[in-house]
Amino acid sequence: MSPPPNHDSFLQRLQRCVDDDRGMRASLRKYWSPATRHQAYPILGILGALDDSRKCLLAALYAEHPLHKDGFTVGKAALRLGDRSDGEHPFDRHFRRLLAAEKLGSVAAPGDLAHRLHRLAMRLSREAVPLDYHAVHQNLNHWSSWADRVKLGWASDFWQSPPLAETSPEP
Repeated sequence: MSPPPNHDSFLQRLQRCVDDDRGMRASLRKYWSPATRHQAYPILGILGALDDSRKCLLAALYAEHPLHKDGFTVGKAALRLGDRSDGEHPFDRHFRRLLAAEKLGSVAAPGDLAHRLHRLAMRLSREAVPLDYHAVHQNLNHWSSWADRVKLGWASDFWQSPPLAETSPEP
């Protein structure tokens, strides 16, 4: 299923703007610090994101970790950060804190969700695990109305049981 056109067009503009320009990416990464956030505003303005905290967050996440691949939702990408051993995944506690986040925040003051997603993006970047930015954009757009549904989808992707392997009965 392809994302709605408005999601796609913003992500395409973002990719065109920063994929080949390390300076723009660096400016957008300054969004994460309150002391330097103002240096990201010109790029966010070019992208038409200054009046939308969801687009600002998506742009800052993408600048931090521009490896995009369809199907790597937040939960599935986090699952790739290690192997489940003894019933616990190495990213379990961080993922639970992500699911506990409530506030998206504003353009000038990102909320706890933004900071948890930023932590995830930095870890995904270190491990070279892609993220589906179309899905993230859709999740952020639905956050205010359906945060619990979004979290449930992430949790399902992270904690789902692997499919049982087909085995033939032994004689």
